[in-house]
Amino acid sequence: MVDIIKHHIGNESVNSVSARELHLELGVKKKFSDWIKAQIKRGLFEEDLDFIVVWHDPQKGIVKSDKEIKAKFSNIQQAVRNGWKSDYILTLDTAKEMAMMSGTAKGKEVRNYFIEVEKKFRSGQTSKKISLQNIRDRTETILLSKDQFNAFEEVFYKIGITRKEELAITSNRAVQKETGVDFIELAEKKGVSTPDRYFTITELCQKVMDSDDFSAEAKQLVSTKKGDKPRPQDLNKFLQENGYQTKENGIWKPTEKAKYFSDFVQNKSKHSEKTVYHLVWKIEVLEKLF
Repeated sequence: MVDIIKHHIGNESVNSVSARELHLELGVKKKFSDWIKAQIKRGLFEEDLDFIVVWHDPQKGIVKSDKEIKAKFSNIQQAVRNGWKSDYILTLDTAKEMAMMSGTAKGKEVRNYFIEVEKKFRSGQTSKKISLQNIRDRTETILLSKDQFNAFEEVFYKIGITRKEELAITSNRAVQKETGVDFIELAEKKGVSTPDRYFTITELCQKVMDSDDFSAEAKQLVSTKKGDKPRPQDLNKFLQENGYQTKENGIWKPTEKAKYFSDFVQNKSKHSEKTVYHLVWKIEVLEKLF
């Protein structure tokens, strides 16, 4: 969102916003210089009351007033050629009006954001009453989520999700979609553990590649052409062809045949905060496949 800063406008230090940042946040396609001039004209905004013009040199990090730039250069074009870039500093009230003038959902969202920030500035963010209300609201959401979790768990069990770990993960995922509460994340767990030793599909490929118990054909199936890296997509396909898993909404799910050999887990991705749902397997499944 747009940063809100203190700036002197009309001989008063006020909460203000960079018009360039606002232009960017609203996703306006129109060129900034054309857009801001049209907005000022449309809203009948006045310089030194609703906004001021400033200039900055991005490379040197210097900011100067419009008056200083006009005194320094013979014309504006010369200032631009020398690397100076103009911006309009808007009072928060002006920024709110411009956001609504965009007539878009994003504009309304930005305006509401400005209002919320302004409320926090006024309260000094120190009100115990506000803090307690936030806690009460959060507690109510968690209690509602707990009731939803129990309801989902009961329904999912009746439709055939009977394994404890998969039932917990599926119910938690459904609650997260409905209320935004992730109980696994609140518990600061990376995922749901399983009682037995399971391996990811990539780890299974590596097991085949490293062991002398498997044929050359098996090793070729689970690795790249050079035989130096695992190729989990081929093993996934082989498991599917042999009736051990199916794909639903982009996620591999175990079949009845695979229930003894697999489990369904939830983990945080190593590369992002994204939650990953996937199957893990007991080593014994390889004996069934090869």
